[in-house]
Amino acid sequence: MSASQKYTGIGYWVVQIGFSALLAALGLFGGIFILIDSGRPDSTGSAGSGEGAIVLLVGIVFLALLVWLVAGFVSQSRQQRAVYAWAIMQEYVARGPGTRPMTPGRTVTGDVASMAVAARARDGELSYEEVLHLQALRPEVPYPGDLEALRRRSAGGSAPETLSSAEERERLRSEWQADDAEALAHLESAGLARPGAARTAVLLARCTGWAALAAFLVSAWLRSPTAAMSTFLTLAGLWCVLRLLSGILQDARTRRGRAIAETWRSDAARAARGLPAPFTEFFRAPLGAWWRRLLTPMAVFGVFFLIGGLANIERGGERGVFLGMACVAAVLLLASIGLRIVAAKRASADRERLAAYRGARATAREGRDR
Repeated sequence: MSASQKYTGIGYWVVQIGFSALLAALGLFGGIFILIDSGRPDSTGSAGSGEGAIVLLVGIVFLALLVWLVAGFVSQSRQQRAVYAWAIMQEYVARGPGTRPMTPGRTVTGDVASMAVAARARDGELSYEEVLHLQALRPEVPYPGDLEALRRRSAGGSAPETLSSAEERERLRSEWQADDAEALAHLESAGLARPGAARTAVLLARCTGWAALAAFLVSAWLRSPTAAMSTFLTLAGLWCVLRLLSGILQDARTRRGRAIAETWRSDAARAARGLPAPFTEFFRAPLGAWWRRLLTPMAVFGVFFLIGGLANIERGGERGVFLGMACVAAVLLLASIGLRIVAAKRASADRERLAAYRGARATAREGRDR
């Protein structure tokens, strides 16, 4: 690749989104067709409602993957998309010498590790040395970001070369450690050093969600549809309430933490040194946790009612009821998809804000606290 041809990563995103969209469409339309056909008295197909539900669930899984990919694509800038794709492809090709760039990694663990590295590269959290390591895997594909700016940041700032000396770096790290200790003291005095009630609500919501799933599976295995519906809906309703409560508590905690951080940053000298590590958790996720926590219940109820409605849509005298159930499910799914994209954009804006607040600390090897 010539110097004038800058890596864009469009090929990676097109393949990933296109492949997920194809499998999602096949699974969704195929599952719906099988469910509708199996419910007809004169059906000639060999597949039953169980097979249709499985195909539909496979389609829903790829739909979720598609939504995640699209949300990531639209929430990132052009350079962020290019850097993310570049980091993943560098490691993919290095793990499989001689293979095509789009060949998946040899192990799931390797894929997850590649995605984690790519996310850090996208957010500007890789050090200059780490980027050079990735660059060496495929020297013919240059880093699509600003390598010189990254070098200056990793050296300790955007000042001249004097900041790259060992003495200057050690001085900066000493100041960062003092800032971290002071920030932690502020959070402890405000009662924000631990997640507290918000974490408790999250754990209760998770336990309730798993209990709802277990109750539904047991009731279905015992062939008690009425008990399955009532038990599932009761526990699922409690699950939704607990998720909403955990989001409200999380937003309250985030607002208080951000207020303390902004007060700390009001001092110009402190702000120039970068945001201390104890404050970063309050900027990693955007406000609005209360409605983001409801997106998963919306999707779950959407899938539940979609399968139930389509599996029984051909019942005599009740077609309208089950058709309405399927329509409600579609609305819930589409709403959850749209809101997830909005949430992804807000999360991207907060990541950029955090990177700006952190400054040189985002890429300094010994200054990072992760």
